Amino acid sequence: MSAVMTQGATVRGSRRRALGSINLVVGGILLGIIVLAAIVSIFWTPFDPADTTGGRLADPDGTHWAGTDKLGRDVFTQLLIGARLAITVGIGSVLIAAVLGILIGLLAGFSTRWVDDALTSLLDIAIAFPTLLLAMLIVAWRGASLDSAIIAIGLAGSAVIARLTRVVTQRILAQDYVTAARIAGTSTLGIAREHVLPNLWPTLVVPAALQFGGAVLAEASLSYLGLGSPPPNASWGRLLQEAQATVTVAPLSAILPGILLVITVVGANLLADGLREKLDPTLRRAQ
Repeated sequence: MSAVMTQGATVRGSRRRALGSINLVVGGILLGIIVLAAIVSIFWTPFDPADTTGGRLADPDGTHWAGTDKLGRDVFTQLLIGARLAITVGIGSVLIAAVLGILIGLLAGFSTRWVDDALTSLLDIAIAFPTLLLAMLIVAWRGASLDSAIIAIGLAGSAVIARLTRVVTQRILAQDYVTAARIAGTSTLGIAREHVLPNLWPTLVVPAALQFGGAVLAEASLSYLGLGSPPPNASWGRLLQEAQATVTVAPLSAILPGILLVITVVGANLLADGLREKLDPTLRRAQ
């Protein structure tokens, strides 16, 4: 009986590893397409983003591969620039969330009980607060711009990273090797640098990948509401907002930005799931 159970667990573990590898590859390919489009837009676009000489709502042809919008701008050019904007927002906001979240999490993990409880309560409130609403409040306060969107989304996502960092830090600090390092006279900064941070990053990679997709979606939502990056920055959310009035005449102007948003978010989620299968020590032991 135990042999059958062991064999079943081995089969399930093999299936999870195979699924994790597939998710990692598919997610990497999907995100790679968006990153490639973003890089290409830095050096080349078919038309100038402000060029309105293409004719209003023209159908796709050899010159305008995805047609033109209601202002006569090339839709394919707008989509390429939107990819650059999405990658910029995703990376920028994740970096802000990671740096701020790790600092707060380490502070809570190393602090005394009452400081930890106070910070944990604040983090719980921040996590419970809707991310998009918090981002809208920050953008409304600072004004609509790309920098405001990145800062707002990064601040909104930092609470999750901080909470996870706190939990992992306290778990690491309870280990015998950390106790031995303290007895040997290692400073708090040394323990954080030598023991906590090296063991922290595998746990944070997965939520960071998930936050990347969420950040792209949040920026698109802000731009759709008019609180994101202003023109001439071609956010996919703003393209969707502008195309809704002409969706029956020129459906590609609305469909293509939506497809790219789906590709980016699904790619980030699949990549995060694949990384979780590869990096999560609990899953590795179960396998």
